[in-house]
Amino acid sequence: RSQELLVEPCDGREFAALLPHDTGCSVDACSPVDPYPAQMWEQAAAYLEALDETAGRLPCGRYACAWELRARSAPFLAGRSLGEACHIVQLAISARMLLGYAEGCLVPYARSEKCAKARNAVRQQP
Repeated sequence: RSQELLVEPCDGREFAALLPHDTGCSVDACSPVDPYPAQMWEQAAAYLEALDETAGRLPCGRYACAWELRARSAPFLAGRSLGEACHIVQLAISARMLLGYAEGCLVPYARSEKCAKARNAVRQQP
């Protein structure tokens, strides 16, 4: 046990590591609540859609993807904490459909397996 961190279970297999004297200003990366402005989402969509085939292959995990996008200085993450970036990546996958999975990576949604399946399903309708 650490005296410097409190580790608590949350949302299934996820865990939260909290500081003992946390003021409650942390970000829940799994929250479905979207507090971000429409302009930020427009910037995110434009940035992700403009990525070429190579640059568009991002690390699969929410944390690793957020870290990579911050390392690339993605403009829609400017001034955001790593926690916020993780939450934005989660929402981009789960709610906004800006990112999806393909071949073990996160990719712009239009190149994702889920999008391809949806396109194929639409084509097979009478």
